[in-house]
Order: sequence, then structure tokens, then C-alpha cells
Amino acid sequence: MVLSLSQYHQTFTHYTSCHATMEAYSMGTQRNLPDAHPIFKLLVPHFRYTMGINTRARATLINPGGIIDKFFGIGGDGLLEQWRRCGATYNVHTSNIKRWAKERGVDNAEQLPGYYYRDDGIKVWDALEQYASDVIDQYYQIDADVVNDDELQAWAQDIHTDGFPGFQGAPVGHGFPDKMASKEELKMYCTLIMFTGSAQHASVNFMQYTYYKFSPNAPFGVRQLLPGRKGSVTDKVIIETLPEEESVINTVGTVHLLSQYSDNEVCFVLVNYNIANG
Repeated sequence: MVLSLSQYHQTFTHYTSCHATMEAYSMGTQRNLPDAHPIFKLLVPHFRYTMGINTRARATLINPGGIIDKFFGIGGDGLLEQWRRCGATYNVHTSNIKRWAKERGVDNAEQLPGYYYRDDGIKVWDALEQYASDVIDQYYQIDADVVNDDELQAWAQDIHTDGFPGFQGAPVGHGFPDKMASKEELKMYCTLIMFTGSAQHASVNFMQYTYYKFSPNAPFGVRQLLPGRKGSVTDKVIIETLPEEESVINTVGTVHLLSQYSDNEVCFVLVNYNIANG
């Protein structure tokens, strides 16, 4: 079970839902909005390093002969099949934390206390939403201003059609519209984009080394299936099942690299860590 979850997390929850999704937003923004456009200025800080790290991922991580192909149990062919199946149902609103929590029935803090991803994530969403609203209200007075912004409408159409094309029966856009019809809609999608590249990515990326660094906790591959009969698993069987040294070094090393913060990254975790450690 954990073997499947570790690979799903890395290839879909992390790469597809965050990295690849942000690349679609980045490309649509830089192709259609001039530097002086207020939405370009609002969003472009959240695309920092997106193209660079995704290019490296395609060259070393998800490529034939790359880390996933060689050392993940899913392999290169399995990765393509997983993308085919998961991509058919993927929707960009999985990163809309309020909508996501409500759809999963975990939005009530009284009934489910201590769910910090939801509680802290919604605070970040609300802050980003207020910031996006303040900026958008400065430049768009009424809904018609949004509708009549040709550059903005081209931006939405590009992301909808070319960023998230139809796939395996899934509708074009995967939840992203082909036009912006109102100020409120624009505010929500700008918030979604900023949240995806910041809080959502941080929640699935930066703490993963802590979880994966002890390979038996969640290996990315095994050498054999464990016996199905209860009581038949011995220490010898476990040792023979866990991945070999080369696999562990490459997968855990990759996770460690992905978990690093930039030297000039602004992050509450680092701020609190630095305060606590003088």
C-alpha cells in the first residue's frame, strides 16, 4: 500500500498536480499577457523556477532511463499508464482547498478538529484571495472590464485549450474555463494559481524527505512481493524485499534534493526555525 502511495504522491500529487499544472499557467501567462498587464504582475512571482525545474525533471526524473524508469516500482511504462488513468479525472480545483475540503466532507472543523492542512491552508488561501482581490479591484471596476480585456480572455482560452487539452475522455480545460466572465471568477482563479504554486506545493514537497529518508517507511520499489500468508514474514524476507542500495541512494537522494529551500526563499518554516535556533 505505501509503495503505491509513495509513487502516486511523487508522480501525480507532486509533479502533475503542482509542477506540470503550474507550467500550463506559466506558459499561458507569458504567451498572452504583456509585462505591464496587472494579472501578469500579480502571477509571475509564483512562476519562479517553474520552467527550469520542470525541464530538469523531464531530462532526469520522468524521462526514459531516468530515476522513475530505473528505480521506481512503477517504471516508465507504469508512469505513462498512471498519467493516462489519473489524467482522465484530473481537475485543477483539487488545489482549491475550500472546495476540496467540502467535496471530501472534511470542511467542518468542529466535527474534525486538528486537521492542520485544512486549517492552515484555508488561512493561506484567504490571504492570497484578499491580495488578489485588492489588486484586481484597482484595475477592473466592473465585470465588463474583465470581459472586454482581450489579452485576459486570450490568456484564459490558451490555458483552457493548450494548457489542459482533452485527454482520455476528460473535458478540455480540466476545470479551467475558456473565458473570464466576472471579477469574482478572475479573483478565484488567480487565487487558485497562486495557492497551487505556493501553499499546495509546499504541503506535498518540502516535508517529504522527513518521511522518505528511512526507506522501509515508504520505499519507491521492492525486489519481490511479500508473502500473503499471515505470520510468514521474517527479517530475512523483509531484507530481501526492500530495494537495493543503488535504488535507495538514487531515490532518497532525489527526494532530498527536491525538498531543499532556495537560499532566498521566504518560508514560515524557515523563519520559525531560525528564530528557534537563534
